[in-house]
Amino acid sequence: MKWAIKILLVMIFSLITVCQSTKETNVSTSPETPQPNPNGEPKKLHLTKELRLTYHAVWVAKENFELLKSGSIFGTGNSYEIRLDAEGKIQWMRLSSTDRENQSQFPYFYKDEVQNPDVSYFVWGTKKCSVLVFPYRDSQLYARWEGIHNGFLLVFETITPNSTGSKELARVLHQMVLQSLDLY
Repeated sequence: MKWAIKILLVMIFSLITVCQSTKETNVSTSPETPQPNPNGEPKKLHLTKELRLTYHAVWVAKENFELLKSGSIFGTGNSYEIRLDAEGKIQWMRLSSTDRENQSQFPYFYKDEVQNPDVSYFVWGTKKCSVLVFPYRDSQLYARWEGIHNGFLLVFETITPNSTGSKELARVLHQMVLQSLDLY
């Protein structure tokens, strides 16, 4: 009787294996072909509308953006690099957050201790935030928006051509953050 149960189990496992291999073969023999876009516009992949920075802060862009890279900072925060789908001055951004314990060692995209930044302060709800603008290589500007919400440091960084000046870039970055950051 025990040998009959063993044979029955072997037959069941064989049947399952055959069914799975047949299923995989059918999937691989019918590859999906991309459908052409009737408008003639190139199809953009990986476009999204929102990214969660913390439990209480979500980036919700008014325009689509492409997520280039995502990761974790110290296991308590998030980091995203995005390319904006707009024709504005800011085309690339790095969005990051971290908790109170890790704020002093935050891994900024660009950190130059030698240069003095042009600092602007803005009202952000009932708080204040700062935008630091540094000269960057090849006559570009690096801008960093920083604010604290519910104990989390929120940082938005970008690099743009130096066509508008540091005060104008600080204002544009702050306006973009105000329009796209939802706080709870």
